[in-house]
Amino acid sequence: MHSISTLRHSSRGRACAIACAIVLGGVASVPTAFAAEPAVQIAQAGAVSAPDRSLMTLAAGAGLYELEVSKLAASKAVSAEVKDYALMLAKHHGESNEALRQLAARKSVQLVAEIPADKKARIEALQGLSGEGFDRAYVDRVGIQDHEADIRLFENMARDANDADLRAFAEKTLPVLRTHLDAAKAMASNRRQAQTPAPQ
Repeated sequence: MHSISTLRHSSRGRACAIACAIVLGGVASVPTAFAAEPAVQIAQAGAVSAPDRSLMTLAAGAGLYELEVSKLAASKAVSAEVKDYALMLAKHHGESNEALRQLAARKSVQLVAEIPADKKARIEALQGLSGEGFDRAYVDRVGIQDHEADIRLFENMARDANDADLRAFAEKTLPVLRTHLDAAKAMASNRRQAQTPAPQ
């Protein structure tokens, strides 16, 4: 009887020890799991998503193009109005490019360093023009068409970007782009009116 009782106590002791080990082991593992979670969250929060990187790349390419083509227009345009417009665009897009470059550096995003091939072709097409034909093409293609595309890109960025800093950059840039577009449309309208023969 004594040996049976001793055996029961011993079995109970082992069972209790096993149960305690399981419970304590589970409790001990919980802080480890929770401690790892913030690190994962921080890494995810600091990373720039692939769609955001794509938006930044498109914006960088467009900015480089706008700067280069506007420098060309500032030296080649025959109209003082178009020259002034081109100088304004070169200044504003230069500032925007630098702001985007600094943002990309903070986010560890590598931006394109060259103008995209399709936009290089647009510059080459403009280089082949001169005089009034150049001025008209620059205003229509760069001032209107390209800025309409830029505005769509930055509206998408302001609405859809995951990164809050990238959305803020887009929201700050959009009013400037809309000003460029409005000025180009006004110039195009004025030129059309000037070329319209007066009624007899």
